[in-house]
Amino acid sequence: MKPLFEKVGALDAAKKTVMHCRGGIAATVAALQLARLGRDDVAVYDGSMTEWSQDPQRPFEVTP
Repeated sequence: MKPLFEKVGALDAAKKTVMHCRGGIAATVAALQLARLGRDDVAVYDGSMTEWSQDPQRPFEVTP
């Protein structure tokens, strides 16, 4: 997973990283992996995309 995290900049300590997924489980696993790689400041959005996407006022951006 390290190459993927490097590719998207998730290992850059200068960036704030918030993990999310549809329900929260995969985001938690990803945050754990980042912690194992030294990023112990990663947040997990509890409501995940299920909650976030219900409000049209919230920003939404898709990153490849």
